[in-house]
Amino acid sequence: MTTKLKQFGAIFLFLAVWTSVSSEPRTVNDGVYTEEQAEIGEVLYTQHCILCHDKKYFRPVLKRWEGQPINVLFTVMSASMPENNPGFLSEKEYVDILAYVLSLSRYAPGDTELDYKDGALNDLIVEARKRN
Repeated sequence: MTTKLKQFGAIFLFLAVWTSVSSEPRTVNDGVYTEEQAEIGEVLYTQHCILCHDKKYFRPVLKRWEGQPINVLFTVMSASMPENNPGFLSEKEYVDILAYVLSLSRYAPGDTELDYKDGALNDLIVEARKRN
């Protein structure tokens, strides 16, 4: 292997490691849902969730999940809710409800919808709401 090729490989490895260490993970404080998505989620929440979970229910729930990917909460919701018919809703409906839950907990909306496809929720960390 030539010296230049070795140097290039070392630089590439350094940049790859530096990028992965220096980039902060996305969190629920990063405007990860839209207002429109939360409005859709509110309708679904009213139809399927409010009977067991009042609007104050989720603040302490989100606190318990801090530091974990939101996919964990999404998985629990979609596998066990609604209690009388777990898994009844589509993944899109569950993620819309999750967007509404974030809005109830006063996380700021953003310009893009909360996405569940291709493991997107695995890379989104729950953290305490940042106050402006």
